[in-house]
Formats: sequence, structure tokens, C-alpha cells
Amino acid sequence: MRTRLSFPCALCLAMLVAAAPQAFGASKHFRVSFEHFNEYAGKAADLYFKAAQPGEKNVLSHLTAISAIYAEKAYAVMNMADVLEHMAAKRDQTYVRERLREVKRLTLANLPQDIKLLADLVENQESEDLRSLGNQVVNEMRVFERNTENL
Repeated sequence: MRTRLSFPCALCLAMLVAAAPQAFGASKHFRVSFEHFNEYAGKAADLYFKAAQPGEKNVLSHLTAISAIYAEKAYAVMNMADVLEHMAAKRDQTYVRERLREVKRLTLANLPQDIKLLADLVENQESEDLRSLGNQVVNEMRVFERNTENL
């Protein structure tokens, strides 16, 4: 009897997982992006004060700013996803889901252009530290983009 019910139980469990809201558990991904962007902003600021070349300072200033901006965006999406995950009332879930869609739309509006601009900016830099940090920021932006698209 026990073995005959194991397959239907596993099937039901798989269907429940598949039917779960897409945003469920998403806040943890955005928390990691938030932490990474903050870390990169700090590293870029440190490198800025160590750099001597005006061109490097310009790029590092841009890296600091873009990292801080995307840290705030990740923080906003993280909080909206977290609220949605803990919402009990269907009406409230619908409201938060609509707000999250709007945040998603606004977040994704300029992200591909920002990624391309930053990738082009850091690609030809002479400083290995700057190039490495720039590539880390670009990669985190791509992860953030993918996670945002999957909401």
C-alpha cells in the first residue's frame, strides 16, 4: 500500500512546487545582489582614492555610482519580493504583485544599456584591478538582470 501511494504523492509535491509563485524565495537572490553591489561600490571607492590617472578616476567614479545605484535597485526589488512572499490576503498579494511588475519594468528598462556601456568602459582599461572589478560589477548586473526577468 505504501509503495502505491509514493508516486502519486511525489507527483502532487512536484505539482505544488511548480505552481508556487515565481517570486517565492526570490528575495534572497536580490539580497545577495544588494550585498555584492555594496561591496563593489566600496572597492571602487577605495581604488578611486589610490588611482593617479584622471581616466582611471573617471571610470572608478562611474563604477562606484553604478554599483550604488544597482544596490538600491536590488534592495527595492528584494523588499517587494519579500513582502509578496509573506502576504497572506489574495487582494494584498495582487496589489503587491502589480507594484512588483512595475518595479521590474522600470528596473529592466535601462539595464541592458548600462551593462553594455560598463562592459565597453572597463574592457580596455590598463589597470588589472580596475578591469577585474569592472567585470565583477558587469557579471553581477547580468545576474541581477536574469533574476529580475524571472520574477
